[in-house]
Parts: sequence; structure tokens; C-alpha cells
Amino acid sequence: MKEMLNCKEAARIAGVSQRTIVRAIASKQLAAEKIGEGKTSSYLINRTALEGYIQRRGRR
Repeated sequence: MKEMLNCKEAARIAGVSQRTIVRAIASKQLAAEKIGEGKTSSYLINRTALEGYIQRRGRR
């Protein structure tokens, strides 16, 4: 199992949209590492951080 996930993978696992994942990162509800700059940047999300985010949201 992958330890680091991109936004699309994280959204699929959490059962939410990619936009919801990006908003959670922006509001500091979900920790992520930014890769790149500007509009072409992406994020890597640790699986453990995602699991904590899912629990806080009351999903799964």
C-alpha cells in the first residue's frame, strides 16, 4: 500500500471530491506536502494524515 497519496487517490479513499481535499489542505484540516508552484502545483498526502482527517469528518 502506498504511504503517500495524490489528491485524486485521497479523495477516492475518503469518499469526497478532489476539491474537498484541496479545501481541507488549504484550511489546515489535512496536512500535505506541496509539490511545485502556482496553478500547476500538486500535493502529496500521508495516508496516516488522511485516515485522521476521515475520522474527524465522521466517515468510515
